[in-house]
Amino acid sequence: MLLISVLKSMVESRLWTTGSGHFRPGYVRYLKRFMDSDFPDAGIEEWHIEAKINKWRRTCFIIVNLLDRPRFEWDASQNMVVAEENVWAAFVQVYKQAREARDVQFPLFDDWRICFIPPLEEPEE
Repeated sequence: MLLISVLKSMVESRLWTTGSGHFRPGYVRYLKRFMDSDFPDAGIEEWHIEAKINKWRRTCFIIVNLLDRPRFEWDASQNMVVAEENVWAAFVQVYKQAREARDVQFPLFDDWRICFIPPLEEPEE
């Protein structure tokens, strides 16, 4: 939970992100310092952090892709993507990665969206 909390605060501060939803160089090193201070004997390396973030980002985009499709919905009480059995069966035939989101709870999804999905720009009046 520390990693996602620090990552989220980095996004909210806007010091470590670009307008396109990417992180600035050095962000993994910054996160590692936090992890080292809280877990000094864990031996967490930068590649561990980067791998976890890449997995979260990939999963977040899979979920967002599903929710952009008709008949897929987000069940906030279960923290999961839901759809009828036949909808899932048909969709995973085309989009194999969707299997990763089927019948799985994602309690960090709201945090992932903050971290990995850039906010929509406000239209100018």
